[in-house]
Amino acid sequence: MKQLILIITIFALVIMTGCKKFPDLGKGYKLDYNSRGDIGIVNSVNSYLVYGHILKYAFDSTFIIVVERPRDSIPECTGTIPGMTAKKCDEAFEKSTFRQYWIIDKKRESIFNENAVTYSNVFGPFKKEEYLRKREELNIPKELKLKDE
Repeated sequence: MKQLILIITIFALVIMTGCKKFPDLGKGYKLDYNSRGDIGIVNSVNSYLVYGHILKYAFDSTFIIVVERPRDSIPECTGTIPGMTAKKCDEAFEKSTFRQYWIIDKKRESIFNENAVTYSNVFGPFKKEEYLRKREELNIPKELKLKDE
């Protein structure tokens, strides 16, 4: 019975992921499903720039702005709590109000820094206040908004 449920679940995921069309974010950036089934942002070589679950995003010809709920910030999903099941992790993840913000500057050169484990044109993760300050610093147009701003 468990195998049948697993097969049905995998089949449903394949159907759902195959049908979802994401908009082109420009300059090789796109939304894509990560290994957890969450939607992240990848670059032209399919490297994840924002791995966690994208809740909201907006973009123009220069910037992509993102609000994300990362699983690795939910204690129940870090693998450190004994006896934690995938179902309990998913429940905690869905209830979490934790958010972090990112900015991707598509006009800057995107160079991976192995020491910092980040790209030169990716800013974040930020708390909302830090994100708003960085928006001003980068002169992101006020018209480019996440729905919660």
